This record gives sequence, structure tokens and C-alpha cells, in this order.
Amino acid sequence: MPLLTDKEKAQSAADVRELILASGQQATLSRCTPGEQLFGHEDEAFVEVGALPVELNRTPPDRLPGDIDAVASVLPEADVRERDRLEIEGETYRVQTVVAERLFGVLTHKVLRLVRIHDGSANG
Repeated sequence: MPLLTDKEKAQSAADVRELILASGQQATLSRCTPGEQLFGHEDEAFVEVGALPVELNRTPPDRLPGDIDAVASVLPEADVRERDRLEIEGETYRVQTVVAERLFGVLTHKVLRLVRIHDGSANG
């Protein structure tokens, strides 16, 4: 017998969606434009892709793994990729990793590990 019914799985995904939307936080998503880069990643140009709801957690860095500055949860259908940029509440972050979170096989949301871009430079 399964631990959760299909209805309970759907309700769990709906609850996570509601929590992300209830945070009231929005991020502006930017992505690197394709093309030739002469000097590596430092001359990459980013273009705005759109806005998306997020739930941002700025956990103190000593409680996050590695060089991660924040973690954000986004809706499961959000097209966010590693190396994208998110501007949230006046701060810009590079998406380090994107992890699909599942509850007994149901995709509930994605977790983004973020590195803060300091001093407006594009290389974080």
C-alpha cells in the first residue's frame, strides 16, 4: 500500500506551491546570451528572461554548504538553469545548482543554491 494517495500527493504539491506564492517575493531571471565570448565568463552578457515567484532563504553562510550565500525555492515548472542570474530584493545571485525536490515521486518544487554577485561584477 502506498504511503500517500494520488490525491494526497497532488495536495502536497499544491501546498508547496501556495507556500512559495505566499512569500510574496519575486525574482528577475536573466540568462547568458549565446555567442562568442573572447575572454571567458567575465565578458558574458545577460538578458532578462522574466520574473518568477521565489521563496528566498538567506541562511547565515556558516550554515550553508560550500560557498552558497542563499537558497531559493521556485515553482516546479520554473525554467531556471545553472549559471542564470536572479535579482531578488536588490541583490543579484548566480544560480549554482538547481535541484528538483520530490515527495514520493511528485515534483513539488525546485531548490536553487545561490552565490551572491558582489559589487555588480558578473563573475561571482
